[in-house]
Amino acid sequence: MTDDSARPVPPEEPPSPATREGNDGYEDNDAREESAGEHAAPPPRRRSRRRAALIGLGVLALAVALLVWILNATDTGPGGPASSARADLARTAQVLRGAPALHYTGTLQVKGHSDAQLDVVVSNPGDALGTLTMPGKPPLDYVAIDGKSFLRGNTAAWQSFGMAEKSAVLAEHPSMVAPGLFFGQDLATTLAPPALAKTLLLEKVPDEKITVGAPVTVGDHSCTPIHADDMTICLGRKLAGGARFVDRISFSGGSTVVDIAAMPRDAVNRFSTDFQSKFTMTHDAVNPHIRVTIQMLNDYEGNCAPTACTFKARVTVTFLGSNDAPEASVAVQVNYAWVMDRDGAPVSAGPNCSGAALIKPGKSTDLSCTATGPSVPAGGPNGGQYHGQIHTSDVALTQAEYERLVRLAADNSKKVAALPDLPPPS
Repeated sequence: MTDDSARPVPPEEPPSPATREGNDGYEDNDAREESAGEHAAPPPRRRSRRRAALIGLGVLALAVALLVWILNATDTGPGGPASSARADLARTAQVLRGAPALHYTGTLQVKGHSDAQLDVVVSNPGDALGTLTMPGKPPLDYVAIDGKSFLRGNTAAWQSFGMAEKSAVLAEHPSMVAPGLFFGQDLATTLAPPALAKTLLLEKVPDEKITVGAPVTVGDHSCTPIHADDMTICLGRKLAGGARFVDRISFSGGSTVVDIAAMPRDAVNRFSTDFQSKFTMTHDAVNPHIRVTIQMLNDYEGNCAPTACTFKARVTVTFLGSNDAPEASVAVQVNYAWVMDRDGAPVSAGPNCSGAALIKPGKSTDLSCTATGPSVPAGGPNGGQYHGQIHTSDVALTQAEYERLVRLAADNSKKVAALPDLPPPS
């Protein structure tokens, strides 16, 4: 009987790579299967699989981020991206907001007529002074303050702006004109430096409607047009500090196209002096939308005495514009004066025979005047024939409103004088 325990035991075959312990300390038994006497290829380890997955996610995230960056940086025009254009405009707006005054020259579209030539200086608070001119015709003088615009010119000037039927009447006095007569918005309100700065921010224009064009020539240099919806803003030379000056702006698809120039201090001072001297034309300005009619109620009130007689008239104010307009409910100052005679000879008029009445559109006021003639000599006639006539003129500004604007003009002049000049070109 053989004792097997005494036989030598052959050494144990070393484990194949598929049967070695993994990094987690456990043997992968599924990897021990053999085929045709050969060991099977080892599968990837668990940590390797996790690492590959993480790398894949990282690559995907990087690709997404790159795609977003490319989309954000996509050029919206031949000159540069919308974000870059907005940044340039914001820097320009910051500088223009504090400009003492700006000088505008260009064209203004007038319905049914040729484009008028515009030459206007507008101060920071919105005071304006300049001219509007049809080619080859006399100019209309332009003054604006506190959102109100006034024009003055001769008959030929008014005719050139399509006011042939009213030109003679309009030439008699300066006229206060509301937006819509010649231009859609009040020029001074739109072109005052702070308002222009706000326009440049393009707050209501989405990025997809902003494009940048190829440079164009303005004067002795070039500027870069930025098209924003139906408006074009042309940025030109750089100023000290990095901002670019706005050389030209086109509103509403070209309805108004103006070149813009900075003003040196002596020009700003000259504007303030000229404005004070020409502002007085607003005192006598009329409102073309106001009509004043007169009805004589009676030639005599009771029985006229030999030396006195009283006349009475009803004065009515009518607003010719839209009833929704703010002016439709504002009282109008009507200046009046009676002229009296007896048997063709002038007679004295009482203190109530001239003055001013405030009348709201659609309302009437009765005005009276007592005329006093010379005494009748003894044995002479008991009296004579009296005649009375009232003359009226409405004004756009009441006396109180005019005095308020005089004070405002003085305050605005001080504000302009205190503002620093624009930075010089770099």
